[in-house]
Amino acid sequence: MRRALVALVLLLACTRIAAADDEHDADVAFRAAEQHAAAGDAHAVDELEAIGAHRPITRWSDDAWLEASRFAERAGDYARAQRDVQQALAITTDDRLARRARGELARLAEAAGDTGQWAHVAVAHEQLEQQVAQGGDPKPALAQLEALVAANPGYPRAWAVMVVIAGGWERDGDAARAIDWLRRAKQAAPSGRDRVHATAELARTLIRAGELADARAEIDGIGDPIAAGELGETLGRAEVRRDVRWAVLAVLGVLALASVVVLRRAAGSWRAAGKRLARPPIEAIFLLPIAIGFVIVAQTGNPLVARSVRMIAIAGVAIAWISGALLDAVRARRGSLGRRRAVAHALLAALAALGIAFLAVDRDHVVDLIIETWHEGPELR
Repeated sequence: MRRALVALVLLLACTRIAAADDEHDADVAFRAAEQHAAAGDAHAVDELEAIGAHRPITRWSDDAWLEASRFAERAGDYARAQRDVQQALAITTDDRLARRARGELARLAEAAGDTGQWAHVAVAHEQLEQQVAQGGDPKPALAQLEALVAANPGYPRAWAVMVVIAGGWERDGDAARAIDWLRRAKQAAPSGRDRVHATAELARTLIRAGELADARAEIDGIGDPIAAGELGETLGRAEVRRDVRWAVLAVLGVLALASVVVLRRAAGSWRAAGKRLARPPIEAIFLLPIAIGFVIVAQTGNPLVARSVRMIAIAGVAIAWISGALLDAVRARRGSLGRRRAVAHALLAALAALGIAFLAVDRDHVVDLIIETWHEGPELR
Protein backbone atom coordinates (compact mmCIF):
# COMPACT_ATOMS: atom_id res chain seq x y z
CA MET A 1 0.00 0.00 0.00
CA ARG A 2 2.84 2.35 0.89
CA ARG A 3 4.55 1.61 -2.39
CA ALA A 4 1.34 2.44 -4.26
CA LEU A 5 1.00 5.75 -2.44
CA VAL A 6 4.63 6.63 -3.09
CA ALA A 7 4.21 5.77 -6.76
CA LEU A 8 1.08 7.95 -6.96
CA VAL A 9 2.86 10.88 -5.33
CA LEU A 10 5.79 10.52 -7.71
CA LEU A 11 3.43 10.33 -10.67
CA LEU A 12 1.62 13.50 -9.60
CA ALA A 13 4.93 15.28 -9.03
CA CYS A 14 6.19 14.27 -12.48
CA THR A 15 2.93 15.36 -14.04
CA ARG A 16 3.18 18.75 -12.33
CA ILE A 17 6.78 19.17 -13.43
CA ALA A 18 5.86 18.25 -16.99
CA ALA A 19 2.95 20.74 -16.93
CA ALA A 20 5.29 23.43 -15.63
CA ASP A 21 7.73 22.64 -18.41
CA ASP A 22 4.92 22.86 -20.97
CA GLU A 23 3.86 26.27 -19.59
CA HIS A 24 7.44 27.53 -19.67
CA ASP A 25 8.04 26.27 -23.20
CA ALA A 26 4.75 27.79 -24.39
CA ASP A 27 5.65 31.10 -22.73
CA VAL A 28 9.05 31.24 -24.44
CA ALA A 29 7.60 30.22 -27.82
CA PHE A 30 4.78 32.78 -27.53
CA ARG A 31 7.18 35.65 -26.75
CA ALA A 32 9.43 34.65 -29.63
CA ALA A 33 6.52 34.41 -32.08
CA GLU A 34 5.28 37.87 -31.02
CA GLN A 35 8.72 39.33 -31.68
CA HIS A 36 8.86 37.65 -35.09
CA ALA A 37 5.41 39.00 -35.96
CA ALA A 38 6.33 42.53 -34.86
CA ALA A 39 9.43 42.31 -37.06
CA GLY A 40 7.27 41.44 -40.08
CA ASP A 41 8.13 37.74 -40.30
CA ALA A 42 5.53 36.14 -42.59
CA HIS A 43 5.86 32.80 -40.74
CA ALA A 44 5.02 34.28 -37.33
CA VAL A 45 1.32 33.52 -37.78
CA ASP A 46 2.20 29.85 -38.38
CA GLU A 47 4.24 29.86 -35.16
CA LEU A 48 1.37 31.35 -33.16
CA GLU A 49 -1.13 28.89 -34.61
CA ALA A 50 1.22 26.01 -33.76
CA ILE A 51 1.38 27.20 -30.13
CA GLY A 52 -2.41 27.38 -30.03
CA ALA A 53 -2.79 23.90 -31.53
CA HIS A 54 -0.16 22.26 -29.31
CA ARG A 55 -1.39 19.84 -26.68
CA PRO A 56 -1.69 19.84 -23.77
CA ILE A 57 -3.44 23.20 -23.68
CA THR A 58 -1.56 25.89 -21.75
CA ARG A 59 -2.57 29.32 -20.57
CA TRP A 60 -0.94 30.69 -23.73
CA SER A 61 -2.98 28.62 -26.18
CA ASP A 62 -6.01 30.91 -26.48
CA ASP A 63 -3.82 34.04 -26.48
CA ALA A 64 -1.74 32.55 -29.31
CA TRP A 65 -4.84 31.99 -31.43
CA LEU A 66 -6.00 35.58 -30.86
CA GLU A 67 -2.58 37.01 -31.69
CA ALA A 68 -2.45 34.85 -34.82
CA SER A 69 -5.85 36.29 -35.79
CA ARG A 70 -4.60 39.84 -35.32
CA PHE A 71 -1.58 39.37 -37.54
CA ALA A 72 -3.57 37.40 -40.13
CA GLU A 73 -6.00 40.31 -40.37
CA ARG A 74 -3.11 42.74 -40.71
CA ALA A 75 -1.88 40.64 -43.65
CA GLY A 76 -5.32 40.86 -45.25
CA ASP A 77 -6.30 37.21 -44.66
CA TYR A 78 -9.70 37.75 -43.03
CA ALA A 79 -10.86 34.15 -43.45
CA ARG A 80 -7.80 32.89 -41.56
CA ALA A 81 -8.28 35.57 -38.91
CA GLN A 82 -11.86 34.40 -38.34
CA ARG A 83 -10.78 30.74 -38.06
CA ASP A 84 -8.12 31.65 -35.51
CA VAL A 85 -10.58 33.57 -33.33
CA GLN A 86 -13.00 30.62 -33.45
CA GLN A 87 -10.20 28.33 -32.29
CA ALA A 88 -9.48 30.64 -29.36
CA LEU A 89 -13.15 30.73 -28.46
CA ALA A 90 -13.37 26.93 -28.60
CA ILE A 91 -10.61 26.27 -26.04
CA THR A 92 -10.66 29.27 -23.71
CA THR A 93 -11.92 29.05 -20.13
CA ASP A 94 -11.45 32.78 -19.51
CA ASP A 95 -14.79 34.61 -19.66
CA ARG A 96 -13.13 37.93 -20.38
CA LEU A 97 -11.12 36.52 -23.26
CA ALA A 98 -14.25 34.78 -24.58
CA ARG A 99 -16.11 38.11 -24.66
CA ARG A 100 -13.17 39.68 -26.45
CA ALA A 101 -13.11 36.83 -28.98
CA ARG A 102 -16.82 37.15 -29.69
CA GLY A 103 -16.36 40.89 -30.21
CA GLU A 104 -13.51 40.20 -32.64
CA LEU A 105 -15.66 37.74 -34.57
CA ALA A 106 -18.44 40.31 -34.87
CA ARG A 107 -16.01 42.98 -36.03
CA LEU A 108 -14.39 40.67 -38.60
CA ALA A 109 -17.80 39.60 -39.87
CA GLU A 110 -18.76 43.25 -40.26
CA ALA A 111 -15.61 43.90 -42.26
CA ALA A 112 -15.41 40.76 -44.38
CA GLY A 113 -18.71 38.90 -44.04
CA ASP A 114 -19.63 35.86 -41.98
CA THR A 115 -17.63 33.52 -44.21
CA GLY A 116 -14.99 36.02 -45.35
CA GLN A 117 -16.74 36.55 -48.69
CA TRP A 118 -15.88 40.28 -48.62
CA ALA A 119 -12.25 39.78 -47.60
CA HIS A 120 -10.80 40.88 -50.95
CA VAL A 121 -12.94 44.02 -50.91
CA ALA A 122 -11.89 44.81 -47.33
CA VAL A 123 -8.22 44.47 -48.27
CA ALA A 124 -8.64 46.80 -51.27
CA HIS A 125 -10.62 49.22 -49.09
CA GLU A 126 -7.84 49.48 -46.49
CA GLN A 127 -5.04 49.78 -49.06
CA LEU A 128 -6.79 52.57 -50.94
CA GLU A 129 -7.71 54.33 -47.70
CA GLN A 130 -4.02 54.42 -46.79
CA GLN A 131 -3.21 55.91 -50.19
CA VAL A 132 -5.74 58.70 -49.65
CA ALA A 133 -4.32 59.42 -46.19
CA GLN A 134 -0.73 59.60 -47.43
CA GLY A 135 -1.18 63.02 -48.98
CA GLY A 136 -0.52 64.21 -52.48
CA ASP A 137 -3.13 63.96 -55.22
CA PRO A 138 -5.95 61.75 -53.85
CA LYS A 139 -7.95 61.57 -57.11
CA PRO A 140 -6.59 58.22 -58.45
CA ALA A 141 -7.28 56.41 -55.16
CA LEU A 142 -10.68 58.13 -54.82
CA ALA A 143 -11.68 56.98 -58.30
CA GLN A 144 -10.77 53.40 -57.37
CA LEU A 145 -12.73 53.62 -54.11
CA GLU A 146 -15.78 54.92 -55.97
CA ALA A 147 -15.48 52.01 -58.40
CA LEU A 148 -15.15 49.62 -55.45
CA VAL A 149 -18.41 50.86 -53.94
CA ALA A 150 -20.22 50.65 -57.28
CA ALA A 151 -19.00 47.10 -57.93
CA ASN A 152 -19.78 45.80 -54.42
CA PRO A 153 -23.09 47.26 -53.22
CA GLY A 154 -23.46 44.55 -50.57
CA TYR A 155 -20.14 45.24 -48.89
CA PRO A 156 -20.94 45.65 -45.15
CA ARG A 157 -18.57 48.59 -44.72
CA ALA A 158 -19.53 50.42 -47.88
CA TRP A 159 -20.62 53.35 -45.71
CA ALA A 160 -17.09 53.59 -44.26
CA VAL A 161 -15.63 53.66 -47.79
CA MET A 162 -17.99 56.53 -48.59
CA VAL A 163 -16.75 58.46 -45.55
CA VAL A 164 -13.15 58.03 -46.78
CA ILE A 165 -14.16 59.18 -50.27
CA ALA A 166 -15.87 62.24 -48.82
CA GLY A 167 -12.80 63.14 -46.77
CA GLY A 168 -10.59 62.86 -49.83
CA TRP A 169 -12.81 65.09 -51.96
CA GLU A 170 -13.10 67.68 -49.22
CA ARG A 171 -9.32 67.76 -48.86
CA ASP A 172 -9.11 68.23 -52.63
CA GLY A 173 -11.42 71.24 -52.37
CA ASP A 174 -14.69 69.75 -53.65
CA ALA A 175 -16.92 70.23 -50.59
CA ALA A 176 -20.17 69.70 -52.52
CA ARG A 177 -19.03 66.29 -53.72
CA ALA A 178 -17.86 65.40 -50.21
CA ILE A 179 -21.26 66.32 -48.74
CA ASP A 180 -23.03 64.22 -51.37
CA TRP A 181 -20.92 61.16 -50.47
CA LEU A 182 -21.55 61.69 -46.76
CA ARG A 183 -25.31 61.83 -47.32
CA ARG A 184 -24.98 58.49 -49.11
CA ALA A 185 -22.85 57.15 -46.26
CA LYS A 186 -25.49 58.18 -43.73
CA GLN A 187 -28.15 56.28 -45.69
CA ALA A 188 -25.93 53.21 -46.12
CA ALA A 189 -24.73 53.01 -42.51
CA PRO A 190 -26.56 50.58 -40.25
CA SER A 191 -28.42 52.10 -37.33
CA GLY A 192 -26.55 52.73 -34.11
CA ARG A 193 -22.94 53.77 -33.68
CA ASP A 194 -22.12 53.66 -37.42
CA ARG A 195 -25.07 55.87 -38.33
CA VAL A 196 -24.07 58.36 -35.62
CA HIS A 197 -20.49 58.40 -36.95
CA ALA A 198 -21.59 59.04 -40.54
CA THR A 199 -24.05 61.75 -39.46
CA ALA A 200 -21.40 63.44 -37.31
CA GLU A 201 -18.97 63.50 -40.24
CA LEU A 202 -21.70 64.98 -42.43
CA ALA A 203 -22.43 67.69 -39.84
CA ARG A 204 -18.72 68.58 -39.50
CA THR A 205 -18.30 68.82 -43.25
CA LEU A 206 -21.40 70.99 -43.58
CA ILE A 207 -19.98 73.29 -40.89
CA ARG A 208 -16.64 73.56 -42.69
CA ALA A 209 -18.48 74.25 -45.95
CA GLY A 210 -20.46 77.06 -44.31
CA GLU A 211 -23.81 75.25 -44.62
CA LEU A 212 -24.65 76.00 -41.01
CA ALA A 213 -28.44 75.63 -41.23
CA ASP A 214 -28.12 72.15 -42.76
CA ALA A 215 -25.50 71.28 -40.15
CA ARG A 216 -27.91 72.32 -37.40
CA ALA A 217 -30.58 70.02 -38.84
CA GLU A 218 -28.19 67.06 -38.89
CA ILE A 219 -27.08 67.72 -35.31
CA ASP A 220 -30.65 67.95 -34.07
CA GLY A 221 -31.45 64.56 -35.60
CA ILE A 222 -28.29 62.69 -34.66
CA GLY A 223 -29.87 60.82 -31.74
CA ASP A 224 -26.75 60.89 -29.52
CA PRO A 225 -26.69 63.55 -26.76
CA ILE A 226 -22.90 63.46 -26.32
CA ALA A 227 -22.16 63.76 -30.04
CA ALA A 228 -24.87 66.41 -30.42
CA GLY A 229 -23.32 68.46 -27.58
CA GLU A 230 -19.82 68.35 -29.07
CA LEU A 231 -21.06 69.18 -32.55
CA GLY A 232 -23.22 71.98 -31.15
CA GLU A 233 -20.12 73.61 -29.65
CA THR A 234 -18.32 73.31 -32.99
CA LEU A 235 -21.31 74.85 -34.75
CA GLY A 236 -21.38 77.71 -32.24
CA ARG A 237 -17.74 78.52 -32.96
CA ALA A 238 -18.45 78.36 -36.70
CA GLU A 239 -21.29 80.87 -36.29
CA VAL A 240 -18.95 83.25 -34.46
CA ARG A 241 -16.37 82.90 -37.24
CA ARG A 242 -19.08 83.58 -39.82
CA ASP A 243 -19.95 86.84 -38.05
CA VAL A 244 -16.26 87.78 -37.95
CA ARG A 245 -15.99 87.05 -41.69
CA TRP A 246 -18.85 89.41 -42.43
CA ALA A 247 -17.23 92.11 -40.28
CA VAL A 248 -13.90 91.65 -42.09
CA LEU A 249 -15.63 91.82 -45.46
CA ALA A 250 -17.38 95.03 -44.40
CA VAL A 251 -14.06 96.60 -43.36
CA LEU A 252 -12.43 95.53 -46.63
CA GLY A 253 -15.36 96.99 -48.57
CA VAL A 254 -15.00 100.32 -46.78
CA LEU A 255 -11.23 100.34 -47.42
CA ALA A 256 -11.75 99.53 -51.12
CA LEU A 257 -14.33 102.30 -51.49
CA ALA A 258 -12.07 104.76 -49.67
CA SER A 259 -9.15 103.81 -51.93
CA VAL A 260 -11.21 104.50 -55.03
CA VAL A 261 -12.35 107.88 -53.71
CA VAL A 262 -8.84 108.96 -52.63
CA LEU A 263 -7.28 107.81 -55.92
CA ARG A 264 -9.90 109.66 -57.97
CA ARG A 265 -9.40 112.84 -55.95
CA ALA A 266 -5.60 112.68 -56.07
CA ALA A 267 -5.49 111.85 -59.81
CA GLY A 268 -8.00 114.56 -60.73
CA SER A 269 -10.20 112.41 -63.00
CA TRP A 270 -11.34 108.86 -63.52
CA ARG A 271 -9.22 108.63 -66.66
CA ALA A 272 -6.11 109.75 -64.83
CA ALA A 273 -6.89 107.33 -61.99
CA GLY A 274 -7.16 104.50 -64.52
CA LYS A 275 -3.77 105.42 -65.98
CA ARG A 276 -2.24 105.34 -62.52
CA LEU A 277 -3.59 101.85 -61.93
CA ALA A 278 -2.52 100.63 -65.39
CA ARG A 279 1.12 101.38 -64.63
CA PRO A 280 2.51 98.94 -62.01
CA PRO A 281 4.23 100.73 -59.13
CA ILE A 282 7.63 99.65 -57.82
CA GLU A 283 6.01 97.97 -54.80
CA ALA A 284 4.03 95.57 -57.00
CA ILE A 285 7.00 94.88 -59.30
CA PHE A 286 9.12 93.97 -56.25
CA LEU A 287 6.45 91.76 -54.66
CA LEU A 288 5.24 89.90 -57.78
CA PRO A 289 8.15 87.43 -58.25
CA ILE A 290 8.17 86.66 -54.51
CA ALA A 291 4.44 85.94 -54.58
CA ILE A 292 4.82 83.70 -57.65
CA GLY A 293 7.56 81.74 -55.87
CA PHE A 294 5.37 81.16 -52.82
CA VAL A 295 2.47 79.98 -55.00
CA ILE A 296 4.65 77.53 -56.94
CA VAL A 297 6.08 76.02 -53.75
CA ALA A 298 2.62 75.77 -52.15
CA GLN A 299 1.26 73.87 -55.16
CA THR A 300 3.47 70.90 -54.24
CA GLY A 301 1.79 70.44 -50.85
CA ASN A 302 -1.70 70.33 -49.38
CA PRO A 303 -4.29 71.62 -51.92
CA LEU A 304 -6.17 73.57 -49.23
CA VAL A 305 -3.02 75.33 -48.09
CA ALA A 306 -2.08 75.99 -51.73
CA ARG A 307 -5.40 77.73 -52.37
CA SER A 308 -4.97 79.90 -49.28
CA VAL A 309 -1.41 80.84 -50.26
CA ARG A 310 -2.59 81.68 -53.79
CA MET A 311 -5.35 83.91 -52.46
CA ILE A 312 -2.99 85.71 -50.06
CA ALA A 313 -0.37 86.18 -52.78
CA ILE A 314 -2.83 87.62 -55.30
CA ALA A 315 -4.38 89.89 -52.69
CA GLY A 316 -0.95 91.01 -51.48
CA VAL A 317 0.12 92.03 -54.99
CA ALA A 318 -3.22 93.79 -55.50
CA ILE A 319 -2.88 95.71 -52.23
CA ALA A 320 0.69 96.67 -53.06
CA TRP A 321 -0.39 97.77 -56.56
CA ILE A 322 -3.30 99.92 -55.37
CA SER A 323 -1.29 101.27 -52.42
CA GLY A 324 1.61 102.25 -54.70
CA ALA A 325 -0.72 103.90 -57.20
CA LEU A 326 -2.33 105.92 -54.40
CA LEU A 327 1.02 107.07 -53.02
CA ASP A 328 2.27 108.04 -56.49
CA ALA A 329 -0.91 110.00 -57.18
CA VAL A 330 -0.74 111.86 -53.84
CA ARG A 331 2.96 112.69 -54.28
CA ALA A 332 2.34 113.92 -57.84
CA ARG A 333 -0.46 116.20 -56.62
CA ARG A 334 1.09 117.51 -53.39
CA GLY A 335 4.80 117.08 -54.01
CA SER A 336 5.36 115.15 -50.76
CA LEU A 337 3.66 112.77 -48.37
CA GLY A 338 3.25 113.82 -44.76
CA ARG A 339 4.40 111.52 -41.96
CA ARG A 340 0.92 111.11 -40.50
CA ARG A 341 -0.54 110.29 -43.86
CA ALA A 342 2.24 107.79 -44.58
CA VAL A 343 1.74 106.04 -41.22
CA ALA A 344 -2.03 105.95 -41.66
CA HIS A 345 -1.65 104.64 -45.19
CA ALA A 346 0.72 101.85 -44.03
CA LEU A 347 -1.59 100.87 -41.18
CA LEU A 348 -4.63 100.67 -43.44
CA ALA A 349 -2.72 98.61 -46.02
CA ALA A 350 -1.58 96.25 -43.25
CA LEU A 351 -5.18 96.03 -42.00
CA ALA A 352 -6.37 95.08 -45.48
CA ALA A 353 -3.62 92.45 -45.79
CA LEU A 354 -4.51 90.95 -42.41
CA GLY A 355 -8.19 90.84 -43.37
CA ILE A 356 -7.43 89.05 -46.63
CA ALA A 357 -5.13 86.61 -44.82
CA PHE A 358 -7.86 85.82 -42.29
CA LEU A 359 -10.41 85.15 -45.02
CA ALA A 360 -7.93 82.95 -46.89
CA VAL A 361 -7.07 80.69 -43.96
CA ASP A 362 -10.64 80.63 -42.67
CA ARG A 363 -12.26 79.76 -46.02
CA ASP A 364 -11.16 76.09 -46.11
CA HIS A 365 -10.50 75.89 -42.36
CA VAL A 366 -6.77 76.03 -43.02
CA VAL A 367 -6.56 77.91 -39.72
CA ASP A 368 -7.31 74.58 -38.01
CA LEU A 369 -4.31 73.00 -39.78
CA ILE A 370 -2.16 75.95 -38.73
CA ILE A 371 -3.22 75.59 -35.08
CA GLU A 372 -2.60 71.83 -35.17
CA THR A 373 0.84 72.33 -36.72
CA TRP A 374 1.66 74.99 -34.14
CA HIS A 375 0.80 72.63 -31.25
CA GLU A 376 2.13 69.35 -32.65
CA GLY A 377 4.85 70.48 -35.05
CA PRO A 378 5.12 69.79 -38.78
CA GLU A 379 4.60 66.28 -40.15
CA LEU A 380 7.92 64.85 -41.31
CA ARG A 381 8.03 62.26 -44.08
